[in-house]
Amino acid sequence: MSRPDAEADAAIAYVTGREAQIELHGDDATRLELVKEAFDEAQRVRELLRVRTYSLETERVWAGLPAQDRGVILARLAGAGVPATADAGSTAIGMALNQLVVARLIALATATKGSEATAGEAMLGLPIAFQLEVIRETGADLRVPGEVLRVLGL
Repeated sequence: MSRPDAEADAAIAYVTGREAQIELHGDDATRLELVKEAFDEAQRVRELLRVRTYSLETERVWAGLPAQDRGVILARLAGAGVPATADAGSTAIGMALNQLVVARLIALATATKGSEATAGEAMLGLPIAFQLEVIRETGADLRVPGEVLRVLGL
């Protein structure tokens, strides 16, 4: 296992442990501060894991694009007055990836909850390992030839 994967697995286990602590002490008023700290720390690590995974998937999608597709994205950025750089193109892909993932997570949280879920409920209610898998799967979907241009409407 590569070091980044091992670190991610350790962080996922950490979040799971903190969330278990929240569940264990959540209704104990004398431990309210401990629960708040566990929640805040779990949320911080969850967000770091999501950002790391989004960044990796965005890089993979950009790197895997045919030169012609990259050219289309960069030309559109230039036409919109945005610098036509690889970073700007990657950012556009990252934004699309984020929107697709959030939509999927909300749909999955809604199915689990049995009614409409908010983005916050999806981010809190679904296990972090599952969320990271959805990000990776969505990135893989975007690596299908032509899919990025279709999603970006190009």
